[in-house]
Amino acid sequence: MKKIASAAAAACVFMTGMTFSSDRACAERGQQAENIKIMAIGDSITDGYGVSGSYRKFLYNELTKKGYSVDMVGSKGNNFMAEYTDSETGESFTYDDDNTGYSGYAIKEYPGRNGILETLKSTDCLASCNPDIVILQIGTNDVIDNHDMENSGRRLQELVEYIMDNIPESSTLFVTTIPDVDPNRSGVYDWFGNYRHSADWQTNYPDDVAEESIHKTVKTYNAEVTATIQKMRSVRILSGWDINSGGETPDESTLKGPQLRNADVSSVITDVKTQLMDGVHPNNTGYKLMGEYWAEVIDSYLKNAPSVQPSETKYDVADLVKLQKFILGASEEANSDITLEKYDINKDEAIDVFDVVKLRKILTKDSSVTSIPI
Repeated sequence: MKKIASAAAAACVFMTGMTFSSDRACAERGQQAENIKIMAIGDSITDGYGVSGSYRKFLYNELTKKGYSVDMVGSKGNNFMAEYTDSETGESFTYDDDNTGYSGYAIKEYPGRNGILETLKSTDCLASCNPDIVILQIGTNDVIDNHDMENSGRRLQELVEYIMDNIPESSTLFVTTIPDVDPNRSGVYDWFGNYRHSADWQTNYPDDVAEESIHKTVKTYNAEVTATIQKMRSVRILSGWDINSGGETPDESTLKGPQLRNADVSSVITDVKTQLMDGVHPNNTGYKLMGEYWAEVIDSYLKNAPSVQPSETKYDVADLVKLQKFILGASEEANSDITLEKYDINKDEAIDVFDVVKLRKILTKDSSVTSIPI
């Protein structure tokens, strides 16, 4: 990691602004005192295949309406301010089109596909842009090709590690799931050829069988994305604490280096028939939902909202034991009523070791609790 800072300090930096040199491969607007520099990294869904500006235009517009001064940065865009007009409502706005989205790219290169990892290295855009916030959505083309999906988590981890090693300590990387697909549409039907026959090419599968297999692969990959990022965060909590913390129960804000977060943009693409343009890429309806999702996620993070449970939620030691068993996978019974609503205590859209840490803090502060299990 390049530097050291806390999440709270990062929020302050975002709001007050930072200035960076841009003498290498980075498309960005003129620097302003309060710009928040956001880099969207990904494949054609980020690039905007068939739909200019993708979700990025809606993200930019929503954050601007919330009062933020946003500078979208990336290896592409040429400092271009584009304009969008909604054909139904007539709403029109301009947006910063700079990005790091590449149509057809995979997590890492393999025969027939370029890789985002190699592109980030060759353009050096992370170092030259110094983004405050990075959004990473990648893996759709790996899924389309059914390319070595058993090792997709390892490839993603390598990519995430590279990004984390090359952004400022005050930055945050959000890694998201991918939207589902509608693979039997005529426009994308042939793209999924690897699912339509057996590995030895001796058996051809009907469309419904292929579609079921494809949906299963998307679901499995998304679970791998979530698990990979949660695992990486858990490793950080175990190995990255400041040894001079005085023995206090650690908090994620004390971690060294950039912050890492899960995100789940797949949760807003709920109807592949009406929200996708061609069966893979969202239309403006889908992109708007994605942009609004990201605006809420980023707004919440920038405000550095206190990570506390709702006042009406009460916890006891039994909840801590249940949560610990769930994280360790030690009890099927413990999984029965573990929900994000109750047990995502630090409100980061995941249930992991950080929620255990937060709950221990809550219970320790409760004078009625005399013994906290390890």
